[in-house]
Amino acid sequence: MGGFLSVAATLLLSIFPSTSFASADEPSVLHPINLRDYETALGIHRRSGVEFTDLDPSTQTQLIYGRPGDDGQLLLANMTLYAPDGLPIVLMERFEGLTAGVDCKGDDGAMSLTFKSKDAYDYALKVWQYINEDDDKQFLLIANHDGCGKDDERQPYKVSNVIESSAHLTIGMKTTIAQWSEVAGTYDLDFGSATFTPPSRKVKPRDFWGDTVDVGKGVLEAAQGNADQSESVTFAVNVGQPGQKTNIYTDNKGRFSIDCIDCYITGSWQVQGHVVVSGFKLQDLTLSASPSNFKAKLELSATVTASKSPESIQQSKQLFSAPIPGAGISVTGIFNLGATVSYEVGTSATFAGTATADFGLQASLPNGAKVVADVNDPSKSSATGWTGSSLTPIFEITQLSASLTLAAFSQPKIAFGVELIEVGKVDIAITMKLPEISSTLSATFDPQSVCAHTSGSSKTAVKLENKATESLSLAIDVDLGDDNTRPSWSKTLLDFSQPLGDECIPLNIPGLAAASGTATSSTTKSTGTAAPTTCKPPGKTGICQDTSKTCAGGAYISGYCPGDSSVKCCPAADETPSTTTKPASSATCAPPGKTGICQDTSTTCAGGAYISGYCPGDNSIKCCPAASAPTTCSPPGQSGICQDTSTTCSGGAYISRYCPGDNSIKCCPDAPVPTGGGVGGCKTKRDRLGRRVVAC
Repeated sequence: MGGFLSVAATLLLSIFPSTSFASADEPSVLHPINLRDYETALGIHRRSGVEFTDLDPSTQTQLIYGRPGDDGQLLLANMTLYAPDGLPIVLMERFEGLTAGVDCKGDDGAMSLTFKSKDAYDYALKVWQYINEDDDKQFLLIANHDGCGKDDERQPYKVSNVIESSAHLTIGMKTTIAQWSEVAGTYDLDFGSATFTPPSRKVKPRDFWGDTVDVGKGVLEAAQGNADQSESVTFAVNVGQPGQKTNIYTDNKGRFSIDCIDCYITGSWQVQGHVVVSGFKLQDLTLSASPSNFKAKLELSATVTASKSPESIQQSKQLFSAPIPGAGISVTGIFNLGATVSYEVGTSATFAGTATADFGLQASLPNGAKVVADVNDPSKSSATGWTGSSLTPIFEITQLSASLTLAAFSQPKIAFGVELIEVGKVDIAITMKLPEISSTLSATFDPQSVCAHTSGSSKTAVKLENKATESLSLAIDVDLGDDNTRPSWSKTLLDFSQPLGDECIPLNIPGLAAASGTATSSTTKSTGTAAPTTCKPPGKTGICQDTSKTCAGGAYISGYCPGDSSVKCCPAADETPSTTTKPASSATCAPPGKTGICQDTSTTCAGGAYISGYCPGDNSIKCCPAASAPTTCSPPGQSGICQDTSTTCSGGAYISRYCPGDNSIKCCPDAPVPTGGGVGGCKTKRDRLGRRVVAC
C-alpha cells in the first residue's frame, strides 16, 4: 500500500500547472486538477479510454481542485456541481482526448473544437445540435484549457448554438462567458479530501471501471468504483514565546502581582469539511478538526508583599489574536476557508500574608482527539478522544507565611471562517481551557515534622492541593444574508475535572513556629502556657486553638488560623456566629463569572453547589456562589426557564437547543408546547453581538 500511495502522490504532484503559488502569508489557492489525470494517479483506468459518451450533456459533473502542501502532501477539494435549471453540463477535460485543437478566440463569444476523427465529430454534433432547435436551449461547457479564461482557473461558458464544418471536423460554438456566482448554485463540496464519483446520471455496470485492486484503507474501494486521496487542511498554531514575561495583574497598592513567565501554545489543527448548497442556500455544513502535536504551557509567578486579611482578585488578559498567516484554502469564485487564533490567560486568587510562588501546568492534547461541528444540528456536534490529555503541574514556592489560593487558565481559541460565494459566511469557533488549574497553598508547622514523621524532617512546610478542569466549547455564528432559517448557537462539548494530587513541600518559614503573633506570622498550635495566637474573622475577634478543645464562643470558624485543619478560630463568647444563618460579613470569593461568600460546607449553600479553590482555610471552607435567577429560554412561541432534566418540568416536555450547558440542561416551557406546527409571530433578528437569533 505504501508504494502505491507514494506513486499516486508523485503523479498528482506532477499534474499541477507550472505556476507560481501564493506567498506564505496568503491562503492556498487550489487550482484545477484534470479529472482524467486524477483518475490515472489513483489507479482508476477505463478499458477503452475516452468514450464518446463523455460528450453527452449531463446533470452533474465532478471538479477536483488541489495544490502541493507541506512535506510533499496534497491539499485537495472535491466539488460535485449539479446542472442549473435548463443548463446540462459538458466537461471539456473529460473529452479532450477526442480533440485535435481547442480555440476559445478571446472574449468575443466564439469557440471552436476540432476533432481527431469523423466518428467523434459526428457524435458531438448529434448530442449538441438540439440547442439549435430553440433559442432558449443551452448547455454549460466548463473549460480547463490554455486560452480559455484566466490561467489556472476553470471557465464556464453558456453555449447557445453549434455550427458544423464537416470538411475540417470542426464544430463552432456561439458562447457567452458565465460567472461561477451565476451557475454554482447547487453543489456538494468536500475540502481536505477528494472522492471519485461517476460523472453520468446513468448507472454504470459494475465492470465499467475494469480491473481494480484494493490498495488500502481510504485509497481505493473498487467494489463501489470509489477512490479516496485525502489530506486534511493543516493550520499551524504557534503563539507566544517560551520564557517571555508578561504582566497579567498588579494591584494599585503594589501588594499583589502576577506575571505570565512562560505562556505559549504550539502545534497544529487538521481540518476536513463537507458543504451542501442548493439553489444558493446552505443546506449542510459539517467541519471536523483534530489537534496534532498540540501543546500549551501556562507558568505564572505570583508575589504577595503584604496582606493582613484575606483578599481576592480575578483578572484575565488576551496575549494574542490574529489570523493565521498562510493558513486556509480557496477555490476561486466558489469557496474560501481561513482561520484566526487567539490566546487568553486568566487568574483568580485569594491571598493573605506574604508569598512568592511559581505555578502552572503544561498540557498536551491527544492526536486522536476530534471536534465535529454540525452547523444544522447542535446535537450532532461532538468532542471525542480528549480523555488522553497529558497534564504536568508546575510549582516552585520560595516564600509563604500564611495562605494563598490560586486558580489560572490557559485558553486558546481557533475560529474557522467558511465563506461560500453568493451564499454567505459561517464562523466556527473552538474554545479550549487547557486546563484551568486550582491550587491551595498553606504554610504549616508541626513540632514533630510536617511532611513525614521522621527524624530530621522539616517542621515547617507548604501543603499544596491541586485540581485541573478541562473544558471545550463550540460557537457557530451564521451570516447567510437573507436566509434567516439558521440561527447562531453555542454549546459546551466537554467539561470535566480531575485531581492532580496533594503535595507537601518542606520549606524554612521563619517565625512560623513562634508561640505568639498574628495569623500571618505564626502557625503553631495553641499549647502549653504560651500566649494564644489571635484571629480576626470579619467583624469578630478570637483565638486560634485546637478543635479538640471546647470553644467558649460556640462554633469554630475555619480559614483564619495558621496550621493544619485541627487549628481553627474560636470567636469571643459574645460574637458567636449563628448556626442557622450566614454571617453578613463573610469573606467574599470570586470564581470565574460568579461572586459569593466563603463559608463552612456544613451549612447549606443558597447558591447551589460549593466551588473549591477560591477561599482561604482548609477543605471545609469553600465558596458559596450567590443565588441567581434561573436562565430564561425562548423557543418559538414559548417562554420558559433552563433547568436540569433530572427535575420535573412543570410545563410538560423539555425542549432541546435553547439553553447553555450540556445535554442535561434543557428548556422547560411555561406552558405545554403547542401542536400547531409553526413559529407564529417568530422571526429572526440580530442580537447585540450581531448574531442572528430567533425572537418571538
